Amino acid sequence: MNMRRVGLYALISLLTFLVMVPLLWMLSVSLRTNVQVFSIPLNLLPPSPDLDAYKQIFAKPDMIRLFLNSYIVAFAVTLLCIFLSALSGYGLSRYQYKGKRFIILYVLLTQMFPMVLLCIPYFLIISRMGLYNTYTALILAYTSFALPFSMLMMRDFVNSIPRELDEAATMDGCGAYRTFFQIILPPCLPGLIATGVYTFILAWNEYLFAVVLTQNISSRPLTLGIGMLIGEFTTQWNQLMALSLMASVPLLIIFMFVQKYFLQGLTGGSVK
Repeated sequence: MNMRRVGLYALISLLTFLVMVPLLWMLSVSLRTNVQVFSIPLNLLPPSPDLDAYKQIFAKPDMIRLFLNSYIVAFAVTLLCIFLSALSGYGLSRYQYKGKRFIILYVLLTQMFPMVLLCIPYFLIISRMGLYNTYTALILAYTSFALPFSMLMMRDFVNSIPRELDEAATMDGCGAYRTFFQIILPPCLPGLIATGVYTFILAWNEYLFAVVLTQNISSRPLTLGIGMLIGEFTTQWNQLMALSLMASVPLLIIFMFVQKYFLQGLTGGSVK
C-alpha cells in the first residue's frame, strides 16, 4: 500500500470522525440528566446512561403529533415534487416551444431570492386562500421551494437518455404519455430517487416557513417542537438532544438505503 493511499484513508477517517462527533455528542447528552449536562469535569461518555429524556418525550402527546405532522408534510411534498418534476423535466428536455428558454431562466431566477424575503408574501397569499395553519399551506410552500431545482435536475437526467428510445416508441405506436411512463420513466429511477431524497430533506428540516404559516400543534412540524424545548429561563438540554437525534434518524436511514441511487441521480445528467 503506497503512501498516497494511506494518506487518503487517513483523510477519510478524519473527515468521518469530524462528521460523527456531533452525532455522538448528541447521543451522549441525551443519555444524561439535565444536571449532568453541566457537570465538571466534562466527560464525553455519560457517567450513568439514562433513557429518561426519551421517556419524557414519548410521554408528551404533542411530540408524537409533531412527528406525525412532519411525516405527513414531508411525504406529501416528496411525492408531489417527484411527479411534477418528472413531467416538467421531460417536457423541458424533449419538446421545443416558444418561451422555453425564458421558462428555464425564470426557474433559475426563483432560486436567487432569500427565503426570509418571501415570508410576508407567502403569509398573505396563504391567509387569503384560507389555508393558514394547515398541512396544505406547508405542502404548497415547500413544493414551491423544492420544485425548481428538482425540475432542472430531472431535465438534465432525461437529457442523458438517448432520444432514439422516444423515436422507437413513437414508431411502435406509443403516445406521449405512454412513452413517458413506460419508456423514459424506468431509466430515470436514480434521478427520481435523488429528487425524492433532496425534497424530503428540505421538507423535513424547514423551520422558517413552519413558524410563519402554522400556529398550533395540529399542523406544526417537528422542527418547531425542537425549538419549543428551549425555554426563556431554562432549557432541557437532554430532551433537546434526544429529540434532535430522533429527528435525524429518518434522514440517516433513508440516505443509508438509497445513497447509491442518490449519487447516480446527482451525476447522471452530467454525462451523455
